[in-house]
Amino acid sequence: MRPAPGPPPGDAQVRALLGAFLAAHHGADSKGLERAWSHFESLSDRIPDAGVRAGLAALVGTAGEPALEHFVAGTGPVSSVRYGSPITPGRVVGPAGNGDDPAARVVNERYRSEHFALLAPSLVHGLCWTGPGAGHAEEAALHAVLALVHMQLLARTPAIALLGTELARRQNSLAITLCNSRHPGEARISVCAPDGPGTIPGGNPAMQTSDFWSVPFASPSADGEPIGEPARAVLSGLADSGGVQQHGFYDDVLGEWLSLHLGRGALPLAVQARAATALGLVDSVASAKDA
Repeated sequence: MRPAPGPPPGDAQVRALLGAFLAAHHGADSKGLERAWSHFESLSDRIPDAGVRAGLAALVGTAGEPALEHFVAGTGPVSSVRYGSPITPGRVVGPAGNGDDPAARVVNERYRSEHFALLAPSLVHGLCWTGPGAGHAEEAALHAVLALVHMQLLARTPAIALLGTELARRQNSLAITLCNSRHPGEARISVCAPDGPGTIPGGNPAMQTSDFWSVPFASPSADGEPIGEPARAVLSGLADSGGVQQHGFYDDVLGEWLSLHLGRGALPLAVQARAATALGLVDSVASAKDA
């Protein structure tokens, strides 16, 4: 896989792309449009790169917006975001490799020329992540949110699924894995589905799991850490009634809670169908009905 080629877009080009993207996503929602532009304009001191700011602005109106609000208010664990070299080269967003500021996050230099909307899902993960050493439950939960946000963006801008670049394929693969995580015969996504038919039907057997929660994101031995405020806000927004499970830890109970709530209000069936069409999983959304 190769990242998007060519020089990264300049500030003027990013503004033009963002304007078209936000208009498509927010339509008549003038308040959402205003919030997105306000964040793009006001965060230049903490996020000097226009492409990264546009990626964060794209989170307005998605399940990841509460994490953005914590970042804007300075109440989250992340102080700034810029392009750079993450401490783990394979990460899209992570701590800087030089370790100068543990609260800083960098977007991998490889992705400077990628469409900013492809950065948005990983930025949610980066704004909520507790850092190196995170356990499986945390990584599985945050990757599920990442995939959900990508699906929300695809439902309104399906063209970003077809860019064919490394980052598009990475985000698409997680979204496909989440979309296929369900009990047999069920239309609803279920993060935990041990009886599931498989997350990548027809794919490499070595990469196949029964459900999203079974993907080996990290070691379960590190589970049990408390859920931080940005992640709690994001997860609470997924439930119709609000609120994460009472004890609020990253563990298997959270996986079961996500199975009940993720994909209800934040990802109704009509949105799932549009995203699945963009991902090539179904041929038409003509018969899809909203939940």
